[in-house]
Amino acid sequence: MSEEFVPEYANFRNKLKPSANSAILQNPDKYTTHDLNGGKSVDAPVAAPAPVPKTAPAPAAAAPAPGPPPPPAGPPPPPPPAPSASSGGEATEDAAAALFASINAMGEGGIRSGLKKATKGPVNEDVPVAAPKAVKKEEKKPAAVAAKPPKCSLVGKKWEIEYQEGNKECVIEVTDMKHTVYIFKCNKSVIQIKGKCNSLSIDSCSKVDVVFENALSQCEIMNSKDIRVQCTGNAPSINLDNCVAVTYYMSAESVESAHIITAKCAAVNIIRPKPEDPDDILETPIPEQFLTTFKNGQWVTEMVSHDD
Repeated sequence: MSEEFVPEYANFRNKLKPSANSAILQNPDKYTTHDLNGGKSVDAPVAAPAPVPKTAPAPAAAAPAPGPPPPPAGPPPPPPPAPSASSGGEATEDAAAALFASINAMGEGGIRSGLKKATKGPVNEDVPVAAPKAVKKEEKKPAAVAAKPPKCSLVGKKWEIEYQEGNKECVIEVTDMKHTVYIFKCNKSVIQIKGKCNSLSIDSCSKVDVVFENALSQCEIMNSKDIRVQCTGNAPSINLDNCVAVTYYMSAESVESAHIITAKCAAVNIIRPKPEDPDDILETPIPEQFLTTFKNGQWVTEMVSHDD
């Protein structure tokens, strides 16, 4: 075998020369101060102070004689019992055991045994639905319109008969053929016009009876209902617009020359005397329904007849 390798620093301590300090440290009692200082003289060391003997403390002054002892106090209250970890755990286990026991007692269905089986269809079908409460809406009453005073006067060349209410004896006499008569907003009244006027207009009236002798141009009725008009002389044209329930009494004199124009009207009747018996009358309704067909390259409109 080869020699064991010994590092060079392993014998380093052995090669160190012993010094005086190492010897002193090993045997401190053999050396004096002179030796410690390397043979140099030094001042004599100061002697250490002698220890001071400890003296006993002076006795304390005698205390006065104690008085009678106080009465003995009652016994202290017993300490509260320390909570035990085992009691809480046992209570929890008992509650859990009781819960599982109640679940097991329900049978196979368990907690779901008492529930009803859901079926397809509307929910709460058998439950009566409460009728919604009717909310009463406050009806707004139309503002009362101030009644205007009745008027029957000649203004320029125009007779103005307005706002007659329940007047059964309203009579005017036309003295000039250029005068016109305008009846407006009258209700439940009877108006008689004597003489020959240029034209007669009845506008926005209800339940009014008008009797006139002659009109040079026309008799016009518009926006009215329940109107009865009688012409004792001649009126070549009768125009009706937006009227309901109008009866026009025509004289025998105007039957051959008069023509009637209606628009947006209903329940219009024309009454005239019978030719063979003037004391008797003949009533003819104005058609309300019309049929339009295409004939011979053009549209043809005819009234609808229900006689069949």
